[in-house]
Formats: sequence, C-alpha cells, structure tokens
Amino acid sequence: MRIIKNREIVRTEWLPDSGGPEQGRGHGRILALDDWMEVAGNPAPSGRSRELPGVLLQPGDEPATLGARIPEIPVIAIDAGNFADGRVYSLAFELRRHHGYRGEIRGIGAIYDNLPLMEQCGFDAFTLKPGLALEEAIPYFTELGFDCPLR
Repeated sequence: MRIIKNREIVRTEWLPDSGGPEQGRGHGRILALDDWMEVAGNPAPSGRSRELPGVLLQPGDEPATLGARIPEIPVIAIDAGNFADGRVYSLAFELRRHHGYRGEIRGIGAIYDNLPLMEQCGFDAFTLKPGLALEEAIPYFTELGFDCPLR
C-alpha cells in the first residue's frame, strides 16, 4: 500500500486489520484500540517482549489509555475520516507533546486541504480518502505556508 510519509509517497506494510487480536500479532498490523489492548496485555508465550502491532484511535479515544507502552508502538493511526472533528488534531498533538511519542502518527482518511494543519499538529503520515490521488496531495503541504511540522 502507498501512503504519504514525511511529504513523500512511500510503500508501507502497516495496514489496518479488522481480523481481531486472535489473528496474530506484531509487524504490519494496525489494530482497533480494544483489540490492541488485548494484545498489549498478553505477553509472548516465552515471556520475552514481543513487537507490538500498531493501533487505530478514534477521535474520542484517550492517548493515556495506551499507558506506558506508547513509546513501543510502531504506528499510531488516527481516524481522520470526519475532517470537521477537531479531536483528531488534539490526539496527534497530545501524543507528540505530552507523551513524547516519536513514532509514526498516520491520519487515515485525510483530505488535501487538511494536510498542512494535520502535519503542524504532529501527523507525519497520511492515508487519503478513497478517490484522492497521493501525487496531487504533495503540493498542499506548502501551499498554505506551513513549513514547520511538530516533531
């Protein structure tokens, strides 16, 4: 799958997964918060630490729910499908500023006009709404004069 990350079009293996926690764990999966919580709470059978899957947050979710494991999460995706819901911006900002998250924050369902503001709030990756071309989105990052993302 292709996404925009750090203003470039790249391929990613990290995809939202509706298979639930029992379908396996780790690399390449982005789970809904409830499924992620189940996986994060179950250690690997050998007792060793296991790579966590990514997590998909909805606008009303609280980042604190992820607890002390926030730095271990490789991808935190936020459902940005309702571009009028400002809570998506607050989630990204809170993850960066208050929780010190350094990994990928991906906006799922983003639209062109919101990309600069989303980046300003802490997003660094984007999956666009269906029907929008990735190549056409790149100029929007500089069109409004925003050029200092929060990271």
